[in-house]
Formats: sequence, structure tokens, C-alpha cells
Amino acid sequence: MKHVLLIGAAALAFVAVPAAAQVADPSVSTNPLTDRATLENDVRTLADDAMEGREAGTDGYERAAQYVAGRYADIGLLPAGDGDSYYQSFNLVRHSAAADTRMGIIGADGSRMKAEYGTDFVGGGFASAGGEDGAGTVEAELVFVGHGLQIPSLGYNDLEGVDLEGKIVVWVFDLHDDLDSLLSTHLLQAGAERFAASGAVGAIMVWPEAQNIPYERAVSFFGNVGGLTWAGPDGVAFDGGGDLEFALVASPALSRELLAGTAFDMDALNAALRTPGSDMPSFEIDRTVRVSYANAYEHELTTGNVLAMLPGTDPSVADEYVVITAHLDHEGLQAGHGPDNDQLYNGAMDNATGVSALLEMGRLLAAEPPRRPVIFAALGAEELGLLGSSYHANNQDLDNGSIVANVNVDMPVLTYPFVDVVAFGSDRSNLGAAVDAAVAAYGLTLVPDPNPGENFFFRSDQYSYVRAGIPAVYVEIGFGNGGQEAQTSFLSTHYHEPSDEADLIAYEQLGRFADIAYLVVRDVGNMPETPAWNSGDFFGDVFGGPVQGGE
Repeated sequence: MKHVLLIGAAALAFVAVPAAAQVADPSVSTNPLTDRATLENDVRTLADDAMEGREAGTDGYERAAQYVAGRYADIGLLPAGDGDSYYQSFNLVRHSAAADTRMGIIGADGSRMKAEYGTDFVGGGFASAGGEDGAGTVEAELVFVGHGLQIPSLGYNDLEGVDLEGKIVVWVFDLHDDLDSLLSTHLLQAGAERFAASGAVGAIMVWPEAQNIPYERAVSFFGNVGGLTWAGPDGVAFDGGGDLEFALVASPALSRELLAGTAFDMDALNAALRTPGSDMPSFEIDRTVRVSYANAYEHELTTGNVLAMLPGTDPSVADEYVVITAHLDHEGLQAGHGPDNDQLYNGAMDNATGVSALLEMGRLLAAEPPRRPVIFAALGAEELGLLGSSYHANNQDLDNGSIVANVNVDMPVLTYPFVDVVAFGSDRSNLGAAVDAAVAAYGLTLVPDPNPGENFFFRSDQYSYVRAGIPAVYVEIGFGNGGQEAQTSFLSTHYHEPSDEADLIAYEQLGRFADIAYLVVRDVGNMPETPAWNSGDFFGDVFGGPVQGGE
């Protein structure tokens, strides 16, 4: 990662360091904080066959949710769901194209050209576009913005000084060699958010011949309009595209037509892509495009998050909530998998371990609350695309204040005596000081992401909070002491398989992991300063939220 930890020794001195065990033998803690027997009981209960794999929207998931709610009540945590309950319900809908999207191109001389869906372009309307009937027509001028990048901290700002209000963005995606894989993945996913924030109403990605990926492969990736998403309390489907109504991908032939006659035509664009470091201009295209789209929606299921709250002790930060997250759902029942045709995906490691750790953190924090209030969120529909966390991050439903930090725990592979800890995202905000103190207090080593190419920061629930501008950290374990082999073995043999059963877990290791996660949450809750992004951090720039040193 490009960004390094910007917290010095002086900052660490302000974080309370607990008298936790300095662990000489990594297999055993001589001074455990969490109760190992309780952790094991919670895992075995949540991964029991009676829960039927905890698939979102099923009776098995509802039984698991009721169990977690009961444990919250036993601990003494307050309900933080709908009404006076622990359950935050939400609906999932499937968004698709009701009809082929239509496009017409109007030249400066009044000439008209019809582009054919599937041949000349793919794509369609965003899930939230089109009002009640899900249909709309947009006619607007085109503006080319190069790569459409907006990363001032890294010297990129293709949108600076460009008037996109009410316009259709024309852009080209390309993986920059000087950007790490995490940022490149985000840039691919979040073009709509950038353009909508600048006032654009639609986007067309051009596909030059110089692209490394054939257009036919792009069609299969970009052409599938829609997917599963949540609907808000107002019934509107969520997509994150803001006021952007549609996104299309043009074929190489149509891309050439759209840029024809400009000072930077397709030949110039191809040449720029073949020359690393070449600049691309931003300019208005002297033609108008008319796009008509129609959306269809189908209710899929109703599910929910299980939420509890613990008040803090300091009135001055009573509006600054820290949320602990662990996804509760798993894969449910699926035919034809596993030895002896076992069809039940128990999901012990994934993620009964995380939920059990969350519950034990609740017990310890309730006994000695931190300064800030804490929300405990056992999240639904993670396996369907981080949908429960996305819903919660966008529907916090707090009487006062808002969530200022997230600590996420998701499927630590606890089959070996771990000796190091990974904290995805801790180098991007001042949460790093609390993480550093907690790991050091436990006598372990904090290590960087040992497998950055996998982009794990995008692949678990903390990313939903990051997208809402909330600094977050995802606590995991590293590759030391045989960890790489152990984790690879689990992922290749048991991950999302019926064999992910409770007997795989080394419960002393789960206890050690839960101890560390607790210390991280406690120290974040007690931070003297408000959680904030590091100055100049990419995610802080893109998603907003407080920045260190900012107003």
C-alpha cells in the first residue's frame, strides 16, 4: 500500500495500554480476557444444523438472529433496531432491464444516428433511476474527461474545471501502473459516484482498440444491467450512483464515432493508451446523445441486521458511535455438495467465529464501557454482496449523532497458533494508533497485508462504512508461524463448503483473536481524538468524512 502509518510514538502515548498478557507461547494465553467456553458455545450454536446454514431470508437465519438478540439481552445491551427491537429489517430487490436501452446520437448539424443495443453498446439505467415506473429518457451534451480520475493527493484531477452539470460523461477506463491494485479496483467500481457528484446525468465508457481486454469480454462484465440490492424505507432501490441515471459501454466502432471530428479522436486516444504517462485532455464534444431506459424490479426476500447499543461514559462524545461488525449470514442449504452429499453449509469459521467474538466483546465492554457509545451489528446478506452493511451504513437510525468508526471481524482462519495480526485500513486513519497499541499490548506483531493482490479491503463489510465516509479497520491474522499454509488449506478445502464445521476451530486461538479485537474496539472507543482519515488519504478524499487537521 502507498499510504503508511502516520502515527508517531507521541500519539501512542495517549492511548491507554492494557495490562494484557505478553504471550511467549503463541498457542496459549496465560491471561485470557474473553471466555473460551462461551465463545465455543456460541460458535457451535450458530453453526449447528438447526440453523440450516443461516442463509439470508430463511427460517434458519431468523433462528440465528433470535439467538443473537437473546444473547444481547442477557449481556445487558440495549436494542438498536427497528422500534424497540434488536432487528433492523430491510428488503432485497432484484433490478434488471425491462427493455433494451435505446440510444440516438444527434450531430451539431442536426444529423441523427441510431445505435443498436448489444451491437454498438451495452448497459442501462441505474437501480434508483426513473422514478416510480423505473423508466426515463435523457438528452444531453457530451463531455470527454479522459480517465475521469479525481485523486488530488496523487496528482490526478481530470474533472477539475470541467462543467459536468446536466451533461453525459464520456470516459475511458485504464489501470494506471503507478496506482496500487486497491485504488485501481475502487476506480473501476466508483466511476458513477465521481461523475454524479459533479452533476453529470449519465456516463458512456468508450472502448478503444488499444484496450488490453477485448470488448467482447467487457460486454459480459459490464453488460449485465442490474443485480441484487436493497430498497430503502422509501422503497427506492439503492445503487450508489447518486443522480446519475445510466451507464453505458460503447463498442470500439461506436467509441470511434463519438470522438470523430474532435481534436482528440480515437486514433489519438489509442496512441495515448499505448504511451505510459500520456495526458488526456477534457473537452466538450459537439454533439448530443439521447438515451432511453426502462428498469424492472422484483422483490427477492426480506432479511435484517441484529443491532444492539452500549452507551458510553463521556457526554462530550455521546454522539460519536463506534460500530463493531460481523456478518451473521452464510450459504444455507445447497444441493449436491460435499462428501456423502452433505447439503448444509454450517459456516462455522465463516462467520460464526466473528459473531461469537462480537458477543464476547459486548460482555467485556458492558462491564467496563468506553468513552464512546458502541453499536454491535450482526449483519445480514453479506454473502449476497455486503448488502446488510451497506443498508446499515446508509440507514443508521440513531436518535443523536452518527457512526464515526467501524471495527470489522470476518472469518479469521483459527486452525493454528497465530503470531501476527493484519489490520486492513488501519494505515488510512488515526484508528491505527489504537490498533497498534492493542496488538503490542498482547505481545504480537502488526504486519502489513501479506496478500495485497486479493483486495480484501473491498471484500468484507467494513468497505460499506468506508463508502459512507467512516474510517474503518478489518482485524485479521497474518501468515506467520505457518499461517500462510493453514489459511491456504482452509480456503482451498473448507471455504464455502459443507465441511466448514465447528470442530475445525482451535478455540483457544479464537479466544486470543477475540481478546485482540476487544482491545482494538476498547481503545478506539477511548481515543482522545475523533476518528478521522489521514490527511490526503485517497478514501478520505473520495468518500468524505473527517480528516486529521481538517475543520
